[in-house]
Amino acid sequence: MKKILSVFLMSFIVFALSACNADVVKIEDYEWEMRTVMSNDTESAQYQDELVVAVGEADELYPDAEIVDMTLTAKDGEITITDTTNGKTYNGTYEVMQKTPKGTDYEIIIDGVNGYATVAPTEYYDGSEIPTLPINIDGYSLYFIPNES
Repeated sequence: MKKILSVFLMSFIVFALSACNADVVKIEDYEWEMRTVMSNDTESAQYQDELVVAVGEADELYPDAEIVDMTLTAKDGEITITDTTNGKTYNGTYEVMQKTPKGTDYEIIIDGVNGYATVAPTEYYDGSEIPTLPINIDGYSLYFIPNES
């Protein structure tokens, strides 16, 4: 009886530990493409739409926003953001602050500026779910999704 109980308990522990990180999304899991850049300066904007300063593709909701082609990759603690629109590359580092049941929070430094990022799935009204990467840095919020191309 003790042997059966031990095998059951050991199986349960192995299953529980393997399930703990099964859904956790990490920054290294994808090449990310920028969808929007928003200014955090809510005092100077009359309307919410004015806060969106850049988008990843033409968007009829934000016709005045600049269209920017920007990607982010991360590996081994190093971040690279490439803006092909202006030919610039931004480099930095990231460090895990905390893991949550579905994602990971990071402290980041890009070109010497400190910020924070979170990678987690976003669920939509239709039940679909995609990983997202919002970054808050230097008065801006950048929103990334996995690059499909």
